[in-house]
Amino acid sequence: MSSYVIASAGESTEAGGINISWTLGEIAIETLKDNSEAIILTQGFQQGYFEITSIDGPKPLSNNFNINIYPNPATEYIWVNLESDEINDAIVELYDLEGRLVYNNKFDINEGPNRVDIQELNASQYVLRVLDTAGNVLQTFKLIKR
Repeated sequence: MSSYVIASAGESTEAGGINISWTLGEIAIETLKDNSEAIILTQGFQQGYFEITSIDGPKPLSNNFNINIYPNPATEYIWVNLESDEINDAIVELYDLEGRLVYNNKFDINEGPNRVDIQELNASQYVLRVLDTAGNVLQTFKLIKR
């Protein structure tokens, strides 16, 4: 599926494999969909396919420490994959944009990747935090639920 932008002004350029585009948006923000939701029109914002997901970097531990959250954006579930030589358990917390905790679970890193069901959550953006068992934040991500 490809997206199209219809705007009063804008430009798009590509250099070195990077595509940058901008548009003049509308003052009012409204989303229109057809019955099958195959066509979605959102006034005022370009809708990209890629998102920057990590809000802050991982806590410096060892060279053998890595956290991956995928897919993002997601619709039904996400996988949390943690790799570390120093940490055996991690806590995954998910907050809505009003700061309410909507998910909290402790995972054994050796059993990963771990599945987090988000099917019951509303389509929105969420903040996902991964903590060690002492409560230290290891990494924070922005999660988009569609």
